[in-house]
Amino acid sequence: MKNKNKYFTRQRAHACFIDVKLQILLLYLVAYFALCLAHFSFICPIYGFFEWTPKGEKILEALLTISLFAFVLPFRVDRPSDFFVHVHFLLPVVPMLALYSMSDLPRTYMYFVILAYAVVCQVRKFKLPKIKGHTIPMRKMMRGLLIIAAIYILSMIVQGGLRYLNFNLLKVYEFRSDAAENFPAVYEYFSSMLSHVCLPFVFLIAVYCRKWFFAGLALAGSIMMLAMTNHKGPLFYPMMSLSVYYVLRLRRRKIQLFLIGYIFIIVAPLALFYIDNSNIITGVMSFRRLCFVPAQINFTYYDFFSQNPHTMLSESKLTFGLIKYPYDLNSSRLIGYLYFNGSMTTGGANTGWLGSGYMNFGLAGMLIYAFIIGLLLSLVDMLAKNRDMALLGAILFIPFLSLFLSSDLPTTMLNHGFLLALLLVWSCSLERRIGFAAPRGVIGRFFKTTGYSHNFKA
Repeated sequence: MKNKNKYFTRQRAHACFIDVKLQILLLYLVAYFALCLAHFSFICPIYGFFEWTPKGEKILEALLTISLFAFVLPFRVDRPSDFFVHVHFLLPVVPMLALYSMSDLPRTYMYFVILAYAVVCQVRKFKLPKIKGHTIPMRKMMRGLLIIAAIYILSMIVQGGLRYLNFNLLKVYEFRSDAAENFPAVYEYFSSMLSHVCLPFVFLIAVYCRKWFFAGLALAGSIMMLAMTNHKGPLFYPMMSLSVYYVLRLRRRKIQLFLIGYIFIIVAPLALFYIDNSNIITGVMSFRRLCFVPAQINFTYYDFFSQNPHTMLSESKLTFGLIKYPYDLNSSRLIGYLYFNGSMTTGGANTGWLGSGYMNFGLAGMLIYAFIIGLLLSLVDMLAKNRDMALLGAILFIPFLSLFLSSDLPTTMLNHGFLLALLLVWSCSLERRIGFAAPRGVIGRFFKTTGYSHNFKA
């Protein structure tokens, strides 16, 4: 009788496993077809550098690839890398598969991307030894970073930061270059670390500790960074991090909820566009910039550097100027000028590690980068031991997103604060759980049905 019960338990567990995998597969397929619909009805009619030339065999390849990874990728989030490999697959691999199949883009590079992504998924399983160190209480860390941010923002004001003050998201490109020239070059380096890491970190810790005044100060700092630098990211990074925290706090269905949120980002602006064809702002600011532009830029980097010399890290200070850079413009401005009619040259056509890895060393560069990123994910899993995984994942989300979509690996590590984020996570006592304000009302009932964890320790 006992063996029979064990048999039925295993059968139920297996059925549950298949059911969850099918849910994830279905959501991935919905995301893919939503991207295809957005590409056909929104992107191609409005933006001339996107083409609609679907190929049946490439659609089949894309569907098979999505189905394979939907079953291979983890269906539970037991460690941060389980979540980040899904984030990376959605941004930018799935949009690249949509463009590959619907715009007849190069098969060779798409296969390179799939291979490099598979290397990341395998290498992240390596187990690294734990690095011990003294930890700083969260509240001390929060106050210290907030003081540093306040001093830095005041220094920007002293440098004339109010001269090009702009709170209008639609006019950031008009002021961005003038605002950048207003500050010394070193400010670009520190502004990126402040907006990518420090202020979202302070905001998360403040909300986590229910220090609403400090959370408000962090948001105010982010808004000032938006207004003085005219980069839109600082406004969205704290809320994106908080949303990831809520998702990772779920007891179950983390991946499903993240996929639903991704689909909503595509479908909701598209519905508004169908209702009113003049309403394109939400689509431009959401799925176009998040999904299609990074995917398209990756292919343009392959198109150019498959026919021209690779840069061999000559743009990076890591080579100490020993390798001569072969072009007159830097890579992002060069691609923007050649492929986007100069429309992206203000900020440059920046690409993530998939494009920049190929730019530097071709396929070998992509595989080297993939191996390093897999090790970084393994390092994050190691740091998550005895720490709050949801908080750690939310803090590192923005640096990882920058690496996946818009920055070279060395640039992300040094200029965009990835190393700083790892240092903060390692040195801060994130294992200490302080009561988090659980959602109430309709939102609370929704999180309760989806498995939101209310078991907090004082």
